[in-house]
Amino acid sequence: MELPRLIPYNPKWGVMLMCGAFFGVASGFMGYKAAHNTAGLTINRIITLGPTGATAFYWVISALGAGFVLAAIVAIARRIARPKVLELGTEALLLPHGILQRQTSRIAYADIVNVSEVQVSGQTFLYVTVGGLRYTITASLLPDKETYSDIRAFLDSQAQG
Repeated sequence: MELPRLIPYNPKWGVMLMCGAFFGVASGFMGYKAAHNTAGLTINRIITLGPTGATAFYWVISALGAGFVLAAIVAIARRIARPKVLELGTEALLLPHGILQRQTSRIAYADIVNVSEVQVSGQTFLYVTVGGLRYTITASLLPDKETYSDIRAFLDSQAQG
């Protein structure tokens, strides 16, 4: 593999747009239900709400959906303004991580103790262990499966353990 190599490391456009659209439709539907509600609601035959409680429930669900739409808009704007990259340098991996990937860590190849792969609910994650820390590379944030396989093979070859 030729180094250095910059690899886009972002959520897919389709996923972000579909999430925004789904939650937008759900929020609009629940808002409509709330605005026009005249009946009560029974949830799983356990919780029974009168008309006022059902209306409040619908408004809460509508607001939560709107919150997810806002999160999708922020994610799209963030990807446009500040796209993330994973960099395989000559001596170290530069990996975005943390909440909303706001931090970038430099992981020297010489410090990598272990590289392992985990699959959870159809999602593939590559764990890179350095000392007492474990960093995660999420396969779905990479451009394609081939790029993920290349990174996994390269980091496996660099692991000291």
